[in-house]
Amino acid sequence: MTGEELSTVLPVDFLRTAMAGCGPDDPVVQLAAHQVQSVRPRHGQSVLLEALLSGPYAREASSWLLETAVAAGVEARDDSSGLGGRLTLVAAALEHQSCTADLREKTLEQCTDEQLGLLGGPRAGECLAAAVAAELRARSGAPLPMTPQLLQAPTVAQTILRQGPLHTVVFEAARDTLPTAPDPGKASDGSDADALWKQYRQAYESWQSMWRQVLGRHPQRHRELIGWAAGTDAERAIRDELLGRLPWAVEPALLAELAEADLGRFSFEVLLARGCRMVRAGSNEQQVLEHFAADLSALADDEQVLLRHALRRKSVTLLDMGCHAPVTWVQQAASGTWRHLLNPAQAKDGFQPVRWQASTALLTDLATRFAETAARALPYWERAERSRGITAREVAWVRDLVLRLPNITEDVKAGVRPLIRDARERLNYAHPGLQPRHDERGEIKEILSTIERVLADPVPVTGAERRRTALGAPDEVTVRDLARVQTQELGDYLDRHAGDDSLVEKALLSRAAGSYRSHDDFDGVLRRHSSPGTVLLLLTGRLRTDLGGGPSWRDAWTHLVLASAEDGPAFARALPAWSALRARGDHHATAHPAVVTAVREALGTDQDAWDRFAACPATNSGPTAWLRLGDLLDAAAAGAPWPKPPSSR
Repeated sequence: MTGEELSTVLPVDFLRTAMAGCGPDDPVVQLAAHQVQSVRPRHGQSVLLEALLSGPYAREASSWLLETAVAAGVEARDDSSGLGGRLTLVAAALEHQSCTADLREKTLEQCTDEQLGLLGGPRAGECLAAAVAAELRARSGAPLPMTPQLLQAPTVAQTILRQGPLHTVVFEAARDTLPTAPDPGKASDGSDADALWKQYRQAYESWQSMWRQVLGRHPQRHRELIGWAAGTDAERAIRDELLGRLPWAVEPALLAELAEADLGRFSFEVLLARGCRMVRAGSNEQQVLEHFAADLSALADDEQVLLRHALRRKSVTLLDMGCHAPVTWVQQAASGTWRHLLNPAQAKDGFQPVRWQASTALLTDLATRFAETAARALPYWERAERSRGITAREVAWVRDLVLRLPNITEDVKAGVRPLIRDARERLNYAHPGLQPRHDERGEIKEILSTIERVLADPVPVTGAERRRTALGAPDEVTVRDLARVQTQELGDYLDRHAGDDSLVEKALLSRAAGSYRSHDDFDGVLRRHSSPGTVLLLLTGRLRTDLGGGPSWRDAWTHLVLASAEDGPAFARALPAWSALRARGDHHATAHPAVVTAVREALGTDQDAWDRFAACPATNSGPTAWLRLGDLLDAAAAGAPWPKPPSSR
């Protein structure tokens, strides 16, 4: 058999293993080279080429071997399943010390944009990375202004940045050739102002989406990108995307810096409102500038331009917008850049819950900082026309404020209450054509109710609670309201209303109505009452009136009371009979001893009484489910008519 015939039948794995430690002139190496050159099995060729370049030909390789290696990967564009592995072989060939600059350049010219991105990955050598970056720049040319079409037909820089982590040189080349901010003056011929603005907004939203993709794929370069974009249009877009769209992916220290810088923008809105109000009151531009001379010196150049432009407005409507600037800023921030930070548990990436890098303590602190800033906007709120419509965004920021502000002062309450009255009036009296949709109307009502409940709840003594539960005043809160809150939140609420026995009684009942029922929590609430020894008997006696509900609530109350009551039989007599008789003791198969004792004490050895009791009208549901065990025992013992169920009123 000739060497050529032998090379066609020897397994690829055999040849790769046999080449270990062999030199270029070894017969086995020659057989492998011959098989690569003549037979070229798709997978086997790549395996042998990689073994040849990393073994016998690691120091020096012929041009045909390198050319064969790059062709095996670059030309396999339809084999997506093996693209990564084949390009690893291409990278090995292009980084080989025998590879010429001409071969490297020609190979990269043949690559698709996706292949170029894979070759420019973080493991690429310096020589290959520089060549990929050069090819990228050559294909890109001068950066284009962003348009919506570039999201569907991305530039080479966009495509490569979507690939994932890149070598620094390649990343910088792609970053520098990304589309720039859209041109607000560029529109098709014949477009009017509205169409021009719409085109610009679509292009800008596309630009934001582009940056969102880049930031999402390269989380380790967030700080680097901010530094690179400093002073450009891209800086604002990057900061807003990180803070408003991807805050969970930002490392904590940078997230805190971004939030701090964003809140720092609020001072300009306050200065703008104060200046516009002076103009509205009769001052001219020069008087305003002189009045705020010290503040103006601290403004950036673009902010000074914006302020001067606002002070020259002739339109009353535009001037009023400037007077309202702090409120507008907070409204937009609460529904935009800060919405995830204010509600981190509700944040989702698509449909998936997110995992935050920042700690709960940091997120709580940032939410508090926002609330404190938002409170500074209250003096700049102005009453709207009674007939004007209203949106949820106009009041949602106030809910965020009161829920996260550590101390709700009288000044805050005084600033919030007129806003609530105005919102309710506009909700009720706005022109029918300006009324919100039914679902948004319900949302607005719930927001306003939440604000009112929080305002009715006094300030915590310690000021430590930051994420409030909007429960409202103790005399208005219901058992069902308390049943929805967790143990810690209930404890905080009871702490703020220490000494209120009526509230403690509702809290005790709520533990039976809630989904989480713990003896320890129940006993902790019971200890807050001034008469813990008698209150359970009192509540059990009027259970249908105070608790109500179905079998699960009755059973839960029975379980909690029997576990906490010291005088078991007396409490057992006050319980609903059906639930009491099915209560279990220490062992699941045994009745509760307190119930057994109560029954035996009432019926004794009177067989007729036992027979009558066995036929009692107690049921699991319906009005007769509320019949008390003691009342039925007394009737059975005396042979009296069965009692009526206790009233539900």
